[in-house]
Amino acid sequence: MNDSQEQIAAGLEQVFWSRGFAEPSVPELRAGVGVSMRTLYRHFPSREAMVLGALEHRHRRYLKYVREGVSEPGLAAAEQLFDKLGGWMKMTAGKECLFRQALAANPDSTEIEATVKRHKGEMLKFFGELSGQAAFASTLYLLHEGVTACYAELGDEAVENAKRLVRQMFKAANADRYS
Repeated sequence: MNDSQEQIAAGLEQVFWSRGFAEPSVPELRAGVGVSMRTLYRHFPSREAMVLGALEHRHRRYLKYVREGVSEPGLAAAEQLFDKLGGWMKMTAGKECLFRQALAANPDSTEIEATVKRHKGEMLKFFGELSGQAAFASTLYLLHEGVTACYAELGDEAVENAKRLVRQMFKAANADRYS
């Protein structure tokens, strides 16, 4: 995305985040972004393209956030992931995953479905790299998605429980290696 598209996509992300995907009309999205209708449509020629732009912006922003300051692969990095997730959930007021919300509001969009799958697939790959053990990727993914889904109700307790389970997973793997 060029700088103009990036700014518009950031604004679209915020409008969708605060209002959801079903409600805001294109004129409301335009007003929320603060550009002319012509400019909005020049960069994102359909409502679906606007959703995709917002998701792409969110994807890059989230990956950058969770990667910042991550230790070398291993237990500390995996625990740090959940600390970062807890911080993200605080910043987003505990709302559930924007990608899942987009897909739920647009179940017939193959492009949105593909974007959600790509985002989740890249997260899964990152979790394997982060832990230093590809076999842990799906467990970390499951815990990550679980914390995201229940943070509004459990808050930091969800984060701490995920970290406890991560420590148990690493401990069991190390015990298996040395037995």
